[in-house]
Amino acid sequence: MNAHIDYIDNTHDHDSSAFTAEEIELLGLQLNDPQTDIKVKKKALGILAHRGDLQSYNILKAYSEHSDDGLEEWAKLALGECALFLHGDICGDDDCEFVFTGVGKNNNMLRIYFMVLPHEGKLLEAWQHVIIQKEMTYKAQELNCEAIEWFDCKPHYLALSLLQPPTISIADFIDPGIAACNVFGNFLIPEYYAGTGIPDNKKIEEIIDIVYHGKGEETLDTDILSF
Repeated sequence: MNAHIDYIDNTHDHDSSAFTAEEIELLGLQLNDPQTDIKVKKKALGILAHRGDLQSYNILKAYSEHSDDGLEEWAKLALGECALFLHGDICGDDDCEFVFTGVGKNNNMLRIYFMVLPHEGKLLEAWQHVIIQKEMTYKAQELNCEAIEWFDCKPHYLALSLLQPPTISIADFIDPGIAACNVFGNFLIPEYYAGTGIPDNKKIEEIIDIVYHGKGEETLDTDILSF
């Protein structure tokens, strides 16, 4: 049976809220015990996934890094589902962006949207788009980021979607990336935008205005870091 379907069919039979913190800790010990039966481990993964608290998340995060043979997909799915529940608990009814996406081959990457800009009044040319794509790709590889998913090349900005490890900061990637591009003519400003959601066209224009003129930051409720 497909592991994804198997996971969905067999992880919704237990009330995870009925377990105490001590019982959750015990489930973590069972997961990491090589003598534990595979069926017990599957049950533990389902309970921890739907528990959706930091204790369960940390247990799943650690287990996903050295999961048992045959449970690799279960571990990834459980970690991603736990992250979703944890995110929902933090945000409540607010329409906030999902920061920890649980995407990527290791299921622990942050998806960050970046926007870089030319000097005000200038436009980016095709050859400059090529340089930005190459230099940003090199920097992502150097930092062991999983991937740059796509580039959005426009005359007045360039945006990209990066899957980066949570162990590095945004500045570790974008500041040297911009500097590397500017070796070829200082055509990018050092200020930039980075956020957890993909803005629509109206929001993009607002972001560009704010980056250039430094006003209205409070309207950008999805930023991680900007300017």
